[in-house]
Amino acid sequence: MLIFPDLPDIEVEGVEVAEEITLTLRTTSPTASCPSCGTASSRIQSRYTRTLRDLPSVGHPILLIMHVRRFFCKKSTCAQKIFVERLPDLCHPHAQRTKRLQEALRQLGLSMGGKIGADVGSEHGINGSRDTILRLVHQSEQLARSEPRVIGLDDWAWKRRMRYGTLICDLERGLPIDVLPDRTVETVSAWLKEHPTIDTISRDGSSEYASAIKKGAPQAREVSDRWHLVKNLAGCVSVLLASCLAQLRQAEVAAVRSEQAEEQPAAPRHPGKTRAIAQAQEARHAERMARYEHILELQKQGMTSPEIAQRLGVTSRTIQRWIATGDIPNSRPRKQRPRLLDPYKTYVLSRWHQGCHNGAQLERELKAKGYKGSGRAIYRYLETLEPSGISSGKRGSAPARKTTVSLPPNPLLALSASQATWLFFRKEEDLKAEEQENLRLLRQASPDLETAYQLVKEFLHMVRELTGERLEEWLGKVEAEALQAFRPFVTGVQQDKDAVLAGLTLPWSNGPLEGNVNRLKLIKRSMYGQADLNLLKLRVLHQSPKSLERKNKKKQAQQQDPLDISRGRKKDTNFQHITNEISKVA
Repeated sequence: MLIFPDLPDIEVEGVEVAEEITLTLRTTSPTASCPSCGTASSRIQSRYTRTLRDLPSVGHPILLIMHVRRFFCKKSTCAQKIFVERLPDLCHPHAQRTKRLQEALRQLGLSMGGKIGADVGSEHGINGSRDTILRLVHQSEQLARSEPRVIGLDDWAWKRRMRYGTLICDLERGLPIDVLPDRTVETVSAWLKEHPTIDTISRDGSSEYASAIKKGAPQAREVSDRWHLVKNLAGCVSVLLASCLAQLRQAEVAAVRSEQAEEQPAAPRHPGKTRAIAQAQEARHAERMARYEHILELQKQGMTSPEIAQRLGVTSRTIQRWIATGDIPNSRPRKQRPRLLDPYKTYVLSRWHQGCHNGAQLERELKAKGYKGSGRAIYRYLETLEPSGISSGKRGSAPARKTTVSLPPNPLLALSASQATWLFFRKEEDLKAEEQENLRLLRQASPDLETAYQLVKEFLHMVRELTGERLEEWLGKVEAEALQAFRPFVTGVQQDKDAVLAGLTLPWSNGPLEGNVNRLKLIKRSMYGQADLNLLKLRVLHQSPKSLERKNKKKQAQQQDPLDISRGRKKDTNFQHITNEISKVA
């Protein structure tokens, strides 16, 4: 009885089923070839038993008991007089596992790693230790690939801010092709010299990669990544917006102080602070002041800081800090935590400015909009808008008194520089009504902001439509407007003009490369930093046959929108992750 259709020379002699399925097999081929000289022989010298592990069946491990033979070599001049018949389609010489079981363990190691692969395999009846899996992974051979023509270069961190490597990706196929141990000019240029077929290289603004390309692949055309161009421009716009918002806040503070000086309030009042809280704060302040005076008195008496600390029941460092400060150290206000009312504050401000000061009415409107918090939270927030109290529409509410400040709220003051930058770089039709209003107010707040918005809009059109031929005209407009915030970006573009022009003209970018960098980080962290470069490289470059088949069947994907700065996340995410990552402005 045949067990393997593709192995007709093997028959089953017996089957034993228990927790482990045992199959007794024997070979039936009349001859065997000598592994040294290749001469076929039919003279049997002896027989012996060989044990192999195979893939499980329905979760049960399979053990193969193979009865194989030894043959005499017929060639008299052959050094190997006796040889064992080989089973090249079933297993390797001296192996204890079949080829398909070894391949399954190798795939587990490449996909999951040694320890996790061993655990997952054990749950499915594929037995193999961590060391066995890693040994099979190291023995695997990389698939032969055609020489790349268009590649992308990007760095990845072994240890952030200390040690970096380089990932190289074939942009035409979207697959990683090599992992380098560092990002130095010597290492990258040496790799480029070994691949003379490369004619286009996409990169970020790194000067090291630019020097390596000129040294190792002078024939290649450099393409500046559009996403990094937009990020660098965003950094310049963020500086300009931060400056303008600071001026608006200073003007607002000056107006408030002027109105407060005219009204001359009897006593300052902190919005939202109850009398009990105020009394408790005053009591704690008095106690701290008394302790501070006691410390000064003990110091005048000649006592040291440790002696004073032991006497007052505090640490010596506290005593030294209080004395060095020269005054009673006041505690800092606590950082406010996110509240359920935060998304609705803009709406409350607009309704308040329209004249709706009724707390109950505002509570009903917010509930209709999906507000899940308490009504008391709304009243506490309204107290910050009208320190003298609110008209809640209920009995027993405090009588309305004259407010200290009557200036209408400016919605721009609620924006941070990163949020304002995000408004500049999104498509206007994608903005909500409130965001469109904030953008309109920003553009009206300063002529420089209106000019900057128009320049950003034109540059983004070049990026989206790949109309790089308009770059020279755009640079001329920036020079004519003389915006200082744009100076670093223009200088960087002028220094790398050919690559920037290619980035705004050609369809290539580092989009596919960024996804592979994220995958590399996931693999590296899953190995807990204990893997060497060779193992990391094998796992990063590994592509399962099914994934390669899907890539081959799929049509050439359209280039990702270079302004999708979230890189696979929702486009409505906060702009903070861009401005935080601006480490090198072109």
